[in-house]
Amino acid sequence: MSLSEPLRAAFASAARASFDEARMLPLEAYRSPMVLQAEHERILAPAWHCVARTADVPNVGDHVVGEIPHRHPDGSDGHRSVLVVRSDDSVVRVFDNVCVHRGAPLVGGATPVAGCSHEARFTCPYHAWVYRLDGQLVGAPYMHRIDAPFDPTTHHLGELRTEVWEGFVFVTGNPDAEPVGPSLAGLTEVVGRFHMAEYVPVHQQVDVWATNWKLLVENFMDTYHVFKVHRATFGPTSNSPLNTTMYPGTDAWAHHVALDRDEMAHPDNTALDSDWRRAVVLAAVFPTHVMQLQPDYLWYLQISPLGTDRVRIRWDVSVAPDVLAAQSHRERYVADLVGLLTAVNGEDQPVVESIRRAADGPQFERGPFSEYEQNVYDFDRYVAGRLSD
Repeated sequence: MSLSEPLRAAFASAARASFDEARMLPLEAYRSPMVLQAEHERILAPAWHCVARTADVPNVGDHVVGEIPHRHPDGSDGHRSVLVVRSDDSVVRVFDNVCVHRGAPLVGGATPVAGCSHEARFTCPYHAWVYRLDGQLVGAPYMHRIDAPFDPTTHHLGELRTEVWEGFVFVTGNPDAEPVGPSLAGLTEVVGRFHMAEYVPVHQQVDVWATNWKLLVENFMDTYHVFKVHRATFGPTSNSPLNTTMYPGTDAWAHHVALDRDEMAHPDNTALDSDWRRAVVLAAVFPTHVMQLQPDYLWYLQISPLGTDRVRIRWDVSVAPDVLAAQSHRERYVADLVGLLTAVNGEDQPVVESIRRAADGPQFERGPFSEYEQNVYDFDRYVAGRLSD
């Protein structure tokens, strides 16, 4: 998609702007279908997207349904359903969640399936074609004819390029995408000490918000709003933004670290020391993966735009194994944690939805960033740079 020259110039200006000069992206970035189409072509389609964690599929045959942003041939926006499975060789593989015969979804149908399931084989619910866990077709009833022998070995589920980083499963449809690990080396130094690949999944949920996908990423990485919007949830235990350290982002990721008032690490946790035992890491892996990592739990979002004013969010919660094991009432602990994060979402949603509605109005004078919006600036510069090419 070719954007108008004035809009390309506006994005180029945003990409070049210093932090002191930077402002919110042009409103067309949040309301224009042409911009969203350009984002699909230049940002979303070429990128890596998180679809699950290895902890979601711990055993051979375990599988979950994930999704990545996708623009349909008719120009509508949606998601591409993928099947994340632990194969017979214990490797985590990701396939398109469709039978290669006629395109019937293998798992979940039209409704996404939350949580992990287990199968020794995948059988199409339409014509009972059967696939091994490595995606190879091994059975197709009534397909053998004397005049036209059928060879199952010539058919295989579509497999996506897959990489695992710190327990997260990333996929891309771009054969030329650079590997995930090297681009995130600096972030690995920050989060690696938490051993979050060992955190235990306890909750998964899918929501749709009436906002632009970028506003959601920006909000998650904006520590400036916490003292106001989240004063009833995170406020009692956090003095953010005063206890937050902002770090400049890269072209692939950004993060900041907030210190809680209380230590959150389990007493048996020897991997974390000093302030890391009460640290909250907010990180974004561009373009669609955001997470909040703490010594006690991990909360992360998978984001897929469904239009300029609708975004599909799958959010997952996992708990540090020593913290979870120490709970005498595990179900109550998980319910309280999920209740807290649901309340946090309930505080954010009306704000980011109202900003999207405001973007449909006339242009307004956009003010400078607070120092606590450093990561918003990092993400906006990443987006603007790709839309100005």
